[in-house]
Amino acid sequence: MLKKALFIMFLSLTSITLLAQQIKTISGVVTDAATGEALIGVAIMEPGTSNGTATDLDGHYTLDVKGDRLSFSYVGYKSQVITVQNAGTVNVKLASNSELDEVIVVGYTAQKKREVLGALTNVKSEELVQLPVSNTAEALQGRVAGVQVTTASGAPGAGASVRVRGAGSINSSNDPLYIIDGIPATNGLNSVIPTDIENISVLKDASAAAIYGSRANNGVVLITTKKGKKGKAKVSYNGQFGAQVHGHLTPMANTGEYINIYNAAAKNDGRELLEGSWLRDDFADVNHLKEIFQTALMTIHDVSVSGANDKFNYLASGSYYNQEGIIKNSKFEKFTGSTNLSYQATKWLKIGLSANAGKSTTDLVPSSGDGYGNSDGGSVVRYAFMRNPAIPTYDQNGKLVDKPSEYFGNAIYDSFFGDGYNPIGVAKMADRKRDETTLLSKVNVEVQLPYNTVWNTNFGIDYSKSEVKAYNHTWGTNDRINNPSSQSRDNSENLGWTLNSVFSNSHTFNESHRLTTMVGTEAIRYNGTNKNFGSSINGDTRYSADWASSLLSFFGKVDYNYNYKYYLSALIREDGSSRFAKGNRWGTFYAISAGWDVNEEEFFKPLTPVVNLLKLRAGWGAVGNQDVSLYAYSDKYMPYYNYPFGGGDPSTGYAQTQLGNTDLKWETSNQLNLGLDMAFLKGEYGFSVDYYHKVTKDMLIKAPLPPSIGNAAPYWVNSGKVLNEGVDVELYIRKQYKNAGFSASLNWGYLKNEVLKLDAPIQAGRVDNGIYAKLIEEGHSLGSYYLYEMDGIFQNEAEIVKSAYQGSNVQPGDVKYKDLNGDGVIDEKDRKHMGTSIPKQTLGLNLQGNLNNWDLSVFFQGAFGHDVYNQISHETEGFYRGFNVSKDYYDNYWRGEGTSNTHPRASWSAKSNNVMVSSRFLEDASYLRLKNVQLGYTFALKSKLISNLRVYGSATNLLTFTKYSGLDPEMTVSANSASEGDKANGIDWGTYPVAKTFTLGVNLTF
Repeated sequence: MLKKALFIMFLSLTSITLLAQQIKTISGVVTDAATGEALIGVAIMEPGTSNGTATDLDGHYTLDVKGDRLSFSYVGYKSQVITVQNAGTVNVKLASNSELDEVIVVGYTAQKKREVLGALTNVKSEELVQLPVSNTAEALQGRVAGVQVTTASGAPGAGASVRVRGAGSINSSNDPLYIIDGIPATNGLNSVIPTDIENISVLKDASAAAIYGSRANNGVVLITTKKGKKGKAKVSYNGQFGAQVHGHLTPMANTGEYINIYNAAAKNDGRELLEGSWLRDDFADVNHLKEIFQTALMTIHDVSVSGANDKFNYLASGSYYNQEGIIKNSKFEKFTGSTNLSYQATKWLKIGLSANAGKSTTDLVPSSGDGYGNSDGGSVVRYAFMRNPAIPTYDQNGKLVDKPSEYFGNAIYDSFFGDGYNPIGVAKMADRKRDETTLLSKVNVEVQLPYNTVWNTNFGIDYSKSEVKAYNHTWGTNDRINNPSSQSRDNSENLGWTLNSVFSNSHTFNESHRLTTMVGTEAIRYNGTNKNFGSSINGDTRYSADWASSLLSFFGKVDYNYNYKYYLSALIREDGSSRFAKGNRWGTFYAISAGWDVNEEEFFKPLTPVVNLLKLRAGWGAVGNQDVSLYAYSDKYMPYYNYPFGGGDPSTGYAQTQLGNTDLKWETSNQLNLGLDMAFLKGEYGFSVDYYHKVTKDMLIKAPLPPSIGNAAPYWVNSGKVLNEGVDVELYIRKQYKNAGFSASLNWGYLKNEVLKLDAPIQAGRVDNGIYAKLIEEGHSLGSYYLYEMDGIFQNEAEIVKSAYQGSNVQPGDVKYKDLNGDGVIDEKDRKHMGTSIPKQTLGLNLQGNLNNWDLSVFFQGAFGHDVYNQISHETEGFYRGFNVSKDYYDNYWRGEGTSNTHPRASWSAKSNNVMVSSRFLEDASYLRLKNVQLGYTFALKSKLISNLRVYGSATNLLTFTKYSGLDPEMTVSANSASEGDKANGIDWGTYPVAKTFTLGVNLTF
């Protein structure tokens, strides 16, 4: 079948080539459409061939061609394709395509890029669709300076977190506000797929984002979806077919190595050795970590139909995404459909309608954490790390093996090999599905009023429904796991509506003074229902809650520029939120900014042939955050609590579950931004630099209360300050030659995060029961680790005697800790801040090139200057029960004086000392990842049916350069601490890693 298809393709291409053999000579002059100036070095090509030339010093060109089309391209100008029927003269005028004249959505309105004064980055569609992802947030990773994107896990359908210029909140969310075609989307970037997006604008500072007031504290992400373009109907198909495999796996000890180290520990602790008759021929040698992974297939299909004329614009698209997970029994499937319609009813009235709907199903396996604080249970990866290699996955009858005592026939093997769960069993017996339905829809009315005034009104709805169903099968030795079997179902349904109405006016005075004004109002309301159905036979609702929240806003903005040389802008917004009690509901947010285009000055004109742009920007303002628990100002009471009376059975009643605070008010962030934009040599080279200083005050945090207060959740208070300060840099190079081109773009961000004020320190980042690896307090980062500092390994008794006292059972070969306060005793006072989970630097590098019909792109993404606490090493290097150990620990553990100063002796009894929360498990998590490589070929077609055909191959997450010993330096958000927010990130409990993906794709346009 493949040979037949290739033969047909060859015949088709041969026939197309023979259609036009007549050679004709075309000549002419290429000039600037505005100035009439001759353009030197314009690339002129016969499309689909390597035949081309370039204009000379006078803008002249001559070219012999066989076909009937010529393309003209030049850096800084709009490309043209001209139809030529016969030999002769063809003169061409190219119009400027300066990025400064590009129109960008900036918040309720649009501006030319040259008028934008705030810190804003625009990401276009062609960058977003390079990666085969279902989550647009992943496609945004590494594209914007100062924006960090991390996925919660590598599991199919997993979400991602986006952080714009750091984290400023301790308990409330640090997610940015997402606006899709003017309507806020609670489901964030999951609400729309990359192929439906025209561009994304990320508003990073107050002067850009303060128009959104109380929701803009963490930045704003504006998404503009695609619309039809003028011309005949166009049908496009994009298909991708791929395979996924796992990346780096931490080497683990094999069975022989495990037996050796087990016996070493048994000798140290006086336990029975694994030798003699206990050794058996049926010991397996399984790499359980490798065993849980599979080669997983994925496919993506996108189809769209679009077009437009003078009155009607339309686009309709559909997409199907199917991804198997690289861990067995995990999968994600999603269907989406969207429409975008607009109709110019009269000269003064335009009506628009858009809708985006999605339906997805996720087969879930436990993907992070040890099951503490979540209903998913321990991670499959975590169990694979700990499972002993001597235990087979299946017995001779194909049944899953659970306890080694059952398989080997003696209880002592539970001590030899541990009684951890079979990781394949955890994956296969996980019967959990999440079904999600989303709908984002908008009606738009635009009215052209007299005096160049536009009245724009949007009404949109944001609907989502989610159902998570779980059935916990009983399995394992003597049915010990999930006994009895249980089922649960959690439903949530949310509906929000938004109505905003904006009047904008633009007027130019005396041809030099341009004044743009905008006033508007917005009303938003959300309603939701959450239901939990327990395991009762009749399926009665165990828990149900309804909620609602509202926001009412008024805002205005004034922009002024003089001859596109001097710029001033001011805006103000008043927000009233139902999340606060009466008297504290209204907040005022504002921003002022200024800009100076130095290159427009007369004194600078001699330099403009080289320096095309030199613009200075400055902005300052205040934005807010209202993200607290619903009804946080009031006390909450819940039913189904048991009260003991006398000696009888307890009675069911109500209990207080939350303490309220009526004095709660807005969290506010004051932000300063200073920027510089430059471009050189007709826009071939350029860069932007922004410095920002952002202080979040009156933070919304939960009060630190003593345990004696009871079981009620602590009340929220306004307390503390957090600083985020840094630099964002974006630079580019673009070169265009006769039949080739090259571009490189780099974005780099530096961030300093520090808590300036906090009433009391806050523990975070649980690593064991009652033990935390982080402490949030003044003078340190929100992500700061608080640990004992390892000072090597005790080599002999003399060292123990000379060192600070750290326990009566400490022996040579145990970990030594520094006595930081010099009191001669190792205790809590000797812990110190070291490292942070928040990257100090982020990087994105995109290289693109084309030669004739070939195109190549290479994309790198990285994060640097942060650390991960490798909690799974507590088990794989801590010698925990009869579980397996890492190969690194086996090769380097202490065997006697002088043998190791990094890894302690093998001992179960020494675990309490050797796995203290210390720098021993803190690792540098900096990484640089070859995120994507793509090579494509566009066929030269002269078909009336197919106007474009491109095929390509792509590799994603191909290489990762890091010192981190775990599976993935990026995957550090545990399900254990999902509710704790950013302060608990950076604890690796053994998380589902990101996959390497290899795809073949095709782009077809009819």
